[in-house]
Order: sequence, then C-alpha cells, then structure tokens
Amino acid sequence: MFKHLVKQYKLKNKKQSLLLKMSTLTSNEIGNLIKQSSDGFLHTKEWKNLRQQAIEIYGKQCAICKVVPNKKNPCNIDHIKPRKFFPELALDILNLQPLCAKCNKRKGNKY
Repeated sequence: MFKHLVKQYKLKNKKQSLLLKMSTLTSNEIGNLIKQSSDGFLHTKEWKNLRQQAIEIYGKQCAICKVVPNKKNPCNIDHIKPRKFFPELALDILNLQPLCAKCNKRKGNKY
C-alpha cells in the first residue's frame, strides 16, 4: 500500500526523533508508531482512575444525544475544554462529560 511513497515523516518518541520511510512500513507498524508517539495520557493511572470516577458520577448516557452506549456506539469520557488547548484541565472532573462515540467524534477539539 505504501510502496510507492517516498516521503519521510518525523515521529517523536519521548526523547528521540526518528526519520522513517513510509514505503517500508506496514499498516500495523504505522499504527504502533502512532501509539508510541502520542503523549500516553490516556494510559496513565491518574486518567484511568478519573475516568472511572466520571462514569460513576455522570453515568454512561451521552450528554448530547442521551443514547445509552452499546458495543456499536461505546461511551467515551470527553474533555469539555480539550486537553490540547487547556492542558491544566486534563485531570479536572468538572471538565469531563460522557459522550457516545458518534457525538465525541462530531465534537472533536471544539467546546
């Protein structure tokens, strides 16, 4: 799929940067690199505990469309003010709301 691409992408992995040719990577390898290059916030113990508290307080029903989550449309705990723009609110429970996957995707990084 990527064999004809020769562009190089710079991926940051904590302290080091790697230049990789996309033409040499499989889709699975690209996915793994994206996971490694993310800030890892969603995998922290603090976020997992806070997410669970938010579910206990707010429930799992979508705050926008009121749908009850299921396997096809799971519950997400959304940052009302996005972490990207308000990192100081990342672990503030008052900045969280349950959203179904569809509403969460539609909202994106807006507030």
